[in-house]
Amino acid sequence: MKLWLIWCAFSVLAVPGYYASSGKGGVVGQTVDIIHLIKEVTQTILHSWSAIEKLPVAEVTAGAVVYQQQQKLLNQMEAVNGNIRQLEQQNALSTALTIETLLRKTQDQTMLLTRLAQLKSLFKFVDLRYSQLADYEQHKDTLEPSTLIKFSRWNVDPGSDSLSSQLELLIDCLYGDDPLATNSQNNTPSSLLSDLTASFEAAPEQMCLARKSAQQFAYQLFSTAAFTELKGYAMMEYSWMVLRQLRQGNFTQELQLMREHHQKRLAKAKRVLQQVMSKSGRVYWRCDPSGQEQHVEEETYSRVTRLLQGFVENEINLNEDQTCWGTCEDHHDTRSTGCYQPEKELCGQQPACKGRLYNCGFIESDMSICPSSNDSVRRYEYISIEDGPTFGEKTEGECGAKALRPSSWSYWLFWRCHYCFCLCDEPGPKSDRYFNLRDSVSDFERNKIVTGVRFVKRHRVFHLQIQQGELLPRGTMNITSLEWQPLKELNLTDPDVREGYDYHTLSIDSRALDLDEIVANATHQVVTGVRFRVLNKHLNLEARFSPFNFSTGLLVEPQTKSYWLGNANAQRQKLIVKDGDLPTASELPSLPLSKTNQFMEFTSSSQRKDAAQNTVPFMDVQEVLPQPPVPLVGVGIYHKGRPGYGGFFAPKVVTFDFSKNLLDSLN
Repeated sequence: MKLWLIWCAFSVLAVPGYYASSGKGGVVGQTVDIIHLIKEVTQTILHSWSAIEKLPVAEVTAGAVVYQQQQKLLNQMEAVNGNIRQLEQQNALSTALTIETLLRKTQDQTMLLTRLAQLKSLFKFVDLRYSQLADYEQHKDTLEPSTLIKFSRWNVDPGSDSLSSQLELLIDCLYGDDPLATNSQNNTPSSLLSDLTASFEAAPEQMCLARKSAQQFAYQLFSTAAFTELKGYAMMEYSWMVLRQLRQGNFTQELQLMREHHQKRLAKAKRVLQQVMSKSGRVYWRCDPSGQEQHVEEETYSRVTRLLQGFVENEINLNEDQTCWGTCEDHHDTRSTGCYQPEKELCGQQPACKGRLYNCGFIESDMSICPSSNDSVRRYEYISIEDGPTFGEKTEGECGAKALRPSSWSYWLFWRCHYCFCLCDEPGPKSDRYFNLRDSVSDFERNKIVTGVRFVKRHRVFHLQIQQGELLPRGTMNITSLEWQPLKELNLTDPDVREGYDYHTLSIDSRALDLDEIVANATHQVVTGVRFRVLNKHLNLEARFSPFNFSTGLLVEPQTKSYWLGNANAQRQKLIVKDGDLPTASELPSLPLSKTNQFMEFTSSSQRKDAAQNTVPFMDVQEVLPQPPVPLVGVGIYHKGRPGYGGFFAPKVVTFDFSKNLLDSLN
């Protein structure tokens, strides 16, 4: 009876409710649940000890009885170890990325690196000791009772190299000697946790590798330490139980002191974590592909095409009178009026611009134009001026197609008909310039919320697609429920699809995208939808927010209490990228270059670097999914890139603030 009660204390670690969803078909526990787990384990252990104290002392007189008791203890410990390892495996990848990323990115910070190495060593020390239990489980049928006693005594020994001492060192290493001491510059705790979180937030490449917000990162470090503390605490409770059961002593006072130290360590961790998390950023955005990964069109990026594309035309074809009396610069907004001399001019050798032509300028008469293939959205590979610059990237060797060599010519006796370089705005089958305006809403009736976003181009239309998942108590997500919501087909040729209502068409006077970060107005509200609207001729992002109960994880009347929120500020700053080359040509990773309340227009790529053949910025179509999945309280659109390059438009997300709700569960 006594042994059964002892192991009730540890069997809480095997209860499916803490690690697996009931009836959901998979594990749902996340690192955000570690605080609740610690509380439940400690409370259950103390409750079980209280029950044991009320029982009469059992007489153990035979060696066979001791052996039988030992076997029961080891059998129960095997189940405990299995469940702890199960939860650790769920977090193994995230933890490894967190630690190894820090080790790689702090090489130039000797002191920080030394402290981080010490922290990793302490994790390993406790983990190695804990892994010895696996050997006991494997050889439980032949294990001597004295071995278990020695193991238990080491765990609770007060020496400097004991388990309890290592746990104290771990807490001091991560959270600082004095958790109430603060950094005077930013009023944050002076601790390794705060220093590492600040380093993480200041270095985008760390976020790229870890794929989480700074607040998630701080909690991941805490979770790693909390797992170690939980294993150490469980081993010490187990050890005192074994020593007492095998009549090595009563250990009432020792148990009390051990629990007091355990609670002090948790309280210290809580104070530091709460301050660090409350001041840590919660924005997550997706970095450029790195390492062996490369930019791949329609996998990592997509493009708006043939919106303001470079086009060479003779000035005689830019006016209805078909004269050459003016200059190229006189033609700010015009059309090609025909082809004056098809057999002699460039217009007879290239497809015409069937749209409008803007911002024409003089280009030298003697040039060589390398046309692109017919199936390309480019018109020209490059334009080479004789004894002058080359527009675009000139390939080695001869032009893939027959090079075109237009030159100016005389009109009557006194005028020269020069060639002009204009920007062609040509809607048509090769121009992908459409944005979906329909709502993209999660299945809120089944308690699903938005957990990630990405841009997708389908049938020439850009969509902001959402990933959704079932929300569970205390901000956890049902991992098995995560799914990308299927896109609703939007065919532009369907008779019931309306421009301005179902989709927006970019044009010369309506090609701006507002750059915003839309965040919930109140706490306990999560994102359940996204959409674009057209506001003052700008594409403007809106997000749908729904209230929820943190304790139960249930959305609160989402049909009636949800609302759409956007930023209708008309006083925006225009963000301009001058002479922007293709963003995929940059050797440096993109960085965020925009702020809320700015906007940016789609425009042509650099005339000098690309012959203005592309529309920039490109669209980043990578998935924006924080790991592990968490509720989102905001979404945004921003511009990232490098000076001299067109950059990317991309979505970003804001993760739920766990600094208050989760930490309250320790009280």
